[in-house]
Amino acid sequence: MPSSTVKRYIEPALPPGFPHKKTRAAARKMPPSPPRGVLVALKTRAEIRSGLQTINCYILPIPSKTANEVLLALREIIPGNELQHLRRLSKPAYLPPNVAANLPPPGFPPEQSLLYILICQTDKASIQQIVEIVAKTSPFQRKHGRPITPKPVVSVITVPANLPTSPEQCTDWSKKYWPTVYKRGNPFGPHPALVENTVVKLTRADEYMALARKVAQEVGEAGVGYACGGVVVDPETGDVIAAAGDGRLRKSDMGWCNPLSHAVQRLVEMVAQKRLKRGEVVSPNNPITALTDTERVYLNTESMETLDGQRRNGVENAAEVGGTRDNSSYLCHNMHVYLTHEPCVMCAMALLHSRIGLVVFQHRMIHTGALVAKIDEGLGLGLFWRPDMNWKYLAWQWMAVEKMTNEIPEHISA
Repeated sequence: MPSSTVKRYIEPALPPGFPHKKTRAAARKMPPSPPRGVLVALKTRAEIRSGLQTINCYILPIPSKTANEVLLALREIIPGNELQHLRRLSKPAYLPPNVAANLPPPGFPPEQSLLYILICQTDKASIQQIVEIVAKTSPFQRKHGRPITPKPVVSVITVPANLPTSPEQCTDWSKKYWPTVYKRGNPFGPHPALVENTVVKLTRADEYMALARKVAQEVGEAGVGYACGGVVVDPETGDVIAAAGDGRLRKSDMGWCNPLSHAVQRLVEMVAQKRLKRGEVVSPNNPITALTDTERVYLNTESMETLDGQRRNGVENAAEVGGTRDNSSYLCHNMHVYLTHEPCVMCAMALLHSRIGLVVFQHRMIHTGALVAKIDEGLGLGLFWRPDMNWKYLAWQWMAVEKMTNEIPEHISA
């Protein structure tokens, strides 16, 4: 048959972006990717309260050209090391509308360029004292050709008492109180650089949170505990040291349950048991039983080989605490913990005493959670970073991109 009449099969071209048959088959064999989430850093208790503290200060309108003269005259009143987070001088256009609307007329001609000077707190001097000082400066002296001699118009405004702890807070205060300066620091919590440098390394948070949810689901379905779970991770290697779910509904041989068998408590017990297997002395020596297949897998794996190196390297917040005590005596020194639910007071303190490095949790527990420090939402304790504690650790909430329901009642202590 002539070649011109031979019918040849030609595979039709796939539409752009459409995977090849082999690619589709391989994709079907791949495990589904875990749900994605966003990490939101928690604010400390002191940080939240600092944003609520305000003070009253004096301000005074002056001609722009005489700013240096007036500042020099007020040098005995203006504090040198206070109010450094606030602009000393501000143009009227930069004043918040709610502040400008309540100020009296400045007393200068409308065409004259003005500045408002922030003088000091109201408890540092009286209005009469300020008026007597500035009345001697040139803006308020009678001059030839000036129809009216302006008088000092001192006003009182409310301003933030503390430094802003974020650019967003600085912008908010500038719109509400007075032009504010952000100096990239946080005297009330971890330094922003520490938080930023740590969070960029948490690239497997979605994976660890999926594992925590898996073990939580297993204990819930088995009826041995509430659907709470968590994992402990070695930050040096990324290995999962332990995975545990809640076990407080499991009955013992005597027929009663252990109300203290929270997921966090069982995680710490599992780390202790793995230390025992490595020949370390751990007290108390109470063997723990795995309740699910997932727990059993990680309890029986050797995933603590680099623990000694991890203790030597550590994370930066060890320097925040200070002290020379040997950290090898702490069960979970600088490890990372991922939890399905915000831990209760007991568990938050157990994590602190175990010297963990950071906690990531998913579901907020408004009635029992001990990490979130918001005053109007829950206990407001913020136990992860407080100056009256002998250890501090970082904390984030993992916010799912797609909404996920909380499997346990909000009044349960997780």
